[in-house]
Amino acid sequence: MKNKYWNPFVGGFFLGTALFISFIVAGQGMGASGAFARITAELTYLYDSAFSSNAYASHYLHNGANALANWTAVEVLGIFLGGYISAAFAGRIKGGIDKAEGYSTYKRLFWAFLGGMLIAAGTRLARGCTSGQALDGAATFSTGSWIFMLAIFGTGFLIAPLFKNQWKNVN
Repeated sequence: MKNKYWNPFVGGFFLGTALFISFIVAGQGMGASGAFARITAELTYLYDSAFSSNAYASHYLHNGANALANWTAVEVLGIFLGGYISAAFAGRIKGGIDKAEGYSTYKRLFWAFLGGMLIAAGTRLARGCTSGQALDGAATFSTGSWIFMLAIFGTGFLIAPLFKNQWKNVN
């Protein structure tokens, strides 16, 4: 069965339109990592209310506000819901864990978790995730975001050949 993906130009048009609308309606772009920082801050605050005095968390919990009362939290929920709906319409929902030849499920999950933790730490240090840097930063002509994008794509092109043979026969 042939994969039913959108034409990338159509997808890009809709993504650009959504980004433009988010700047007008919400006054900010569409980066997603802030939502995860907000979720973490709110859950930690629920466990220990003294956390609101933490210098980092106070940004999200100022004046006793709910950290999730922000556009990015709704956006991330929409990303998951939209992704599920898109996959359902395209007939791409399936169970299982994709892994390279010779990788156990445990090894795949370990490396995925470690990679996710490194990305999460990097997004906080960079003050934005890939979508925030590439979409919002590029749209506003941020020099740092353009450097970030060139570094990400350049690194990807340099490193990808080292791993391509592992993924030829995905289980």
